[in-house]
Amino acid sequence: MKDTSIFVNQIGYKTDGTKKAFVKNAEEGDSFFIAQAENPEKIVYKGKLPAPVKDEVSGESVSCADFSDFALEGTYCIFTDESQKQKSKSVNFKIGNDIFDDVYFSTLNYFYLSRCGQDIENEEWGHPACHTGIAKIYGTELTKNVQGGWHDAGDYGRYVVAASKAVMDLLLAYECQNKNYSRFDILDEVRFELEWMLQMQREDGGVYHKISCYHFCPFILPQEEKDELVLAPVSTSATADFAGCLSFAYGFYKSVDSSFADKLLSAALKAQQYLDTHEDELYKNPPEITTGGYGDWNVRDERYFALCSLFASTGNKEYLNRALEIKAQAKKMPDDESCLWKKAWSESFAWGCVAGYGSEILIKNENLIEDKKILAELKKDILAEVEAIYNVVKNASFETALKIVFWGSNGQACDLAHMLLLGYDITGEKKYYEAALSQFNYVMGCNPLDICYVTGYGTNTVINPHHRPSGALGKCMPGMLSGGPCAGLVDEVAKKYLQGKAPLQCFIDIQGSYSTNEIAIYWNSPFVYLVAKLGLI
Repeated sequence: MKDTSIFVNQIGYKTDGTKKAFVKNAEEGDSFFIAQAENPEKIVYKGKLPAPVKDEVSGESVSCADFSDFALEGTYCIFTDESQKQKSKSVNFKIGNDIFDDVYFSTLNYFYLSRCGQDIENEEWGHPACHTGIAKIYGTELTKNVQGGWHDAGDYGRYVVAASKAVMDLLLAYECQNKNYSRFDILDEVRFELEWMLQMQREDGGVYHKISCYHFCPFILPQEEKDELVLAPVSTSATADFAGCLSFAYGFYKSVDSSFADKLLSAALKAQQYLDTHEDELYKNPPEITTGGYGDWNVRDERYFALCSLFASTGNKEYLNRALEIKAQAKKMPDDESCLWKKAWSESFAWGCVAGYGSEILIKNENLIEDKKILAELKKDILAEVEAIYNVVKNASFETALKIVFWGSNGQACDLAHMLLLGYDITGEKKYYEAALSQFNYVMGCNPLDICYVTGYGTNTVINPHHRPSGALGKCMPGMLSGGPCAGLVDEVAKKYLQGKAPLQCFIDIQGSYSTNEIAIYWNSPFVYLVAKLGLI
């Protein structure tokens, strides 16, 4: 008897879209069957499996069950034995056109529930205003009143570089989501974060890297953390991300609230003036502060992002020229051989590498670029990276884009999908869209652990995330994307239970495994973007 497992998107598939599941331990030519969930004896579809594919990242040999031509709405399961005696059956899933609305709303509502410094109204997850104390400015006797922002991750710190990425993703999601969608006001939610970010700017234009307590607190509710708040030193990465993010946001608010929009652009220009007159200030936690560092190995990409965004907002060609010069110089530099992901230049959408946002802004504003050679070169560079990602996807057993599986790999999968979708925008080649869709399916259950990584959704889902409110209340907040597998085995729980596992199996649903099961605003945000951009709502 075969030990057969069948992996599906545990929510389901769009009626007229591509539909793929994965079957383990099958052989080329084996059959798979689809039946109604309420009547498993009634087979409604039969298909043949291709040759299996195995890769080292997943550690599994699986065949792709493609049933894209089956478009009847309903709830179904897949199995590989027609008599079903072996019980090789998938979890139930739906086929329909509005089946992702709830998960989209829930992953957006997570941001509201993560608001700091404000009374949160929610029957299960509401709490009184938290972290309302005055913060000390590190290294001085000065203080500053900073209120608001989203709790960044499993802890209650608020970090500008993480915030900037999250804001960019949400604004891009708003830009492409169904215009009739009204369950959640993205612009209102993003404005809450932007109001906090404005408070993080110093008079000279520099931006404080973060605000948190000196150390992580236990698993308590946010209003119970009463330790002193501290503003960490100004950093180039925070200042440049701030400039790029607020400048981009300006375009979304100028027709909604011109006064607020002008305030955003003015602050962005002030931050850029600081960048123009200061050398790189790479952030590293002072010894007294042990909360998340979000340090960076170089800030070329952040400076590039800021200049691209300001060019689009102001039309000032000097910003464009300077951005292109940064990129040209970076492309001449060697990669850091000590670390696989420390590239001299990469068109990426991660918190630590934001060049992709700058390049996407230029693509969106190509009418402002008179020299079409610049556009051609820009698109060429983007498509080179897109094609490299696509080649990973088409050779991967679960069609994942993940080649290196590190902390926050689920967020990385969504970021890689973002790059694929940018390639789709540029070329119109559907293969890039389909490859991006595969990353969504991976997160939702088409993975070697047969788990839906968004809390509260799917048959097999995360229930013990590294998230302080969930830990304090003993239940799991819905709508959070778990960080996912991390081959590095960083925390003690991972080291104890995950030794010898294939990279995509290095995940454990235990609260203490912060390197595999934490959550973060900048992992939820690319997931939100992915759902919207794929047209799933």
